[in-house]
Amino acid sequence: MNRDIAQDLAGIVDAPDFRGESGELVERWVEEGIGVEAVEPILQFMEAHANVDFGAPGPLVHFVERFYRHGYEECLQRSLRRRPTPATVWMLNRVLNGTRSEPTRHELIEVLGSVLAHPRADQASIDLARRFLERSRTS
Repeated sequence: MNRDIAQDLAGIVDAPDFRGESGELVERWVEEGIGVEAVEPILQFMEAHANVDFGAPGPLVHFVERFYRHGYEECLQRSLRRRPTPATVWMLNRVLNGTRSEPTRHELIEVLGSVLAHPRADQASIDLARRFLERSRTS
C-alpha cells in the first residue's frame, strides 16, 4: 500500500469538523490495511499543526495507539525530541501510565522531562509536561 498519509492529513487540516473528518480518514485507513507506517507521518502532522484540536484523545490518537508495542512508542519519543506539542506530551503520558517496567518508566520520564527545556516546546507543552512529571513522582 502506497498511501500518502501526510497528503490525506493535509487535505483535512482546515476542515470545520477536523475530528469528524479525521475519524472518517482513520476508518478508510483501517479498511485499506494501513498500519504502523502511518504513525510517523501522523506524529509529524501533529508537530506541524500543534494548535489543531485532535480530540480527547481523538481518532488519530486512537489509531496510532493501535501500534502500542509495535513501534509507536519509539516514534512518539522521536517526535517529542523534534518538537513537543500538547497532543504528543499527552500521548507520552498515556504510554507512561500503561508502563510497569521501571527502566522503561524511567526512560519515558526522562523524555517527558526533556520537554521542559526543549527550544521548540511551547508553553502549553511545557506546562503539561510539568504537570505529568509531578504526577509521575507521586504515583
